Amino acid sequence: MPTRRTPPRRTRHVAAAATIVVTAAMALCACTGPDRGVASSSPTDAPSPPAATVDATSLQGLIDSPRVTGTLSIGADVPAVAGEQARAVSYESSGATVTGVLRTPSGSGPFPLVVVVHGSVDPESYETGRDMVPEQRALLDAGYALLVTDLRGYAGSDPADATNSLSVDPGYGWDTVLDWTMALDVVAALDIGRSGRIPGIDQDAVALLGHSLGGLLAIDAAIIAPGAADVIVAMAAPATDLGAAMTEWAEAGSEIASGAAAYGTLFSPQQHFSRATEPLVLVHGTADPVAPLAWAEATRDAWAAAGGSVELIVIEGGDHHLVPGRDEASAAIVAAIGDALG
Repeated sequence: MPTRRTPPRRTRHVAAAATIVVTAAMALCACTGPDRGVASSSPTDAPSPPAATVDATSLQGLIDSPRVTGTLSIGADVPAVAGEQARAVSYESSGATVTGVLRTPSGSGPFPLVVVVHGSVDPESYETGRDMVPEQRALLDAGYALLVTDLRGYAGSDPADATNSLSVDPGYGWDTVLDWTMALDVVAALDIGRSGRIPGIDQDAVALLGHSLGGLLAIDAAIIAPGAADVIVAMAAPATDLGAAMTEWAEAGSEIASGAAAYGTLFSPQQHFSRATEPLVLVHGTADPVAPLAWAEATRDAWAAAGGSVELIVIEGGDHHLVPGRDEASAAIVAAIGDALG
């Protein structure tokens, strides 16, 4: 594992022109907003690799599980969000099929790649590759290619495992299935980016960006596969000490099942931060009613204490989608990824 420096913790505040509601566990984190678009056509199915035996009973189990990644199957053109070439894709990950969109900007390339992971939205209204559109546009305009994944249970991806996973209602009328093998799907997307088999992609310049639940999964991916990305950016991510968070919710009277705190501890990435080798950039709003800024501050402090490089970019007045400072946040994200990739 590469040696990590221990830099000073940094917090930047970006000016922009709480009550925490938890019904079961996570606010993990429901993401609603004007990020919808046009549905895409289905990609050609990729050959299925042999199924891997995955231990999804803890984050340590996922760390120790074998990873099987299929090749990326590139399908039909789909609607663009910023004048780019956009194509439907699918890939295999530990026995599951994951769909998404590959977006390539104009130019000759090779382009640095950003893997984009959405958060918890209503599966009934979600459309492939259409969450986090403002961030996608900013990155495409800056010359980045994007591999935008659909989490399990969304679009054409295989369903999440609702039988063996905790399901929570974040308070918006739909259940979020916390099938943590989704973190392996994120790692698989990074592995594909590193493979050199995507035309026009610079395999030596790969970043990872996630929002809300996707931000937590991005941090999980850094723990499971150190070095798979060159930088991790987590927007409005939940607590990384899930055990402590669930204990707080229980004490506050939240309807959390017995044993939830122990469950949270099993899946808390914070206890594994020393494994990660890439820098972490946290982007968080001061007025986030779903994931309080204190969670990001605690993650920053724990990442630094484990020896990692970390920066917290604070969006003044920003909500869970960083509104009204979302443009400023997008610009800060582009700059942070550019600094890390060089």
